Amino acid sequence: MDKQPIEITSFQNPLVKMIRSLAYKKYRKREGVFWAEGVRNTLEAIDNGWTIDALVYSPDLLRSDLARERIAASPLRKVSVDARVFARIAASELPQGLGAVVRLPERSLGDIPITTDTFVAVLEEPQDRGNVGAVVRTVGAAGGQGVILVGQAVDPYDPEALRTSMGATFSVPIVNCTADEFLAWTHTHRLYLMGTSARANAEFRHVDYPRPLGLVFGNERVGLSDTLQAAVDIMVNIPILGRANSLNLGASVAIVAYQAQGTWAERDSA
Repeated sequence: MDKQPIEITSFQNPLVKMIRSLAYKKYRKREGVFWAEGVRNTLEAIDNGWTIDALVYSPDLLRSDLARERIAASPLRKVSVDARVFARIAASELPQGLGAVVRLPERSLGDIPITTDTFVAVLEEPQDRGNVGAVVRTVGAAGGQGVILVGQAVDPYDPEALRTSMGATFSVPIVNCTADEFLAWTHTHRLYLMGTSARANAEFRHVDYPRPLGLVFGNERVGLSDTLQAAVDIMVNIPILGRANSLNLGASVAIVAYQAQGTWAERDSA
């Protein structure tokens, strides 16, 4: 394959049209690829060994010296586009001038490493793309080993989910599975499951956090299903102290994940 940059100036170029179509899940599924936009997303995809069909960049828009150096040194297929064309394919209002066409991975629950220190976030049928990306970012920051999407969930490779993950999508395994598959997997690996609900009696700060641990969160609108509520080992609440009537999903995951980490840090230092 020719590694010299291809130069594109036309909006009608087939690659440009294909990248634009990747804003929609059906085309991502059909093509088997997704569009990872921005310097951080692109470099994280490269550094974590994802399969990349093409690096797409605009010399006029790309300001990052590091990104320019990495592009120059990369053996991957490189496509140069002018600023107008990149603005047409970019999802961001302020495009950084770099993106990658990345192969969709084939993920299963077996891709999540299980040790005595494992914790994962489990989201049942999440419907907000930004929430899913924020959760992936939080789990990566808090040292988690994966994010499990149970049931009908938004696509974690949607541009909005990728944007809010800030590159964590490429280092945190994300798996979509059925409730039955999830429960069989937790039984096999003896995960302790902690669910969240505003109606739970136990407060998240006053419970233990055994490992390996699954932190289970329900759908943004209806909460956890009866099936998962019956399966978890404990339900906890996050107190609302002000006038707000709830927390968004990303904030809830961050609060409980870091409480768990704090509990483990105190125990390990004792």
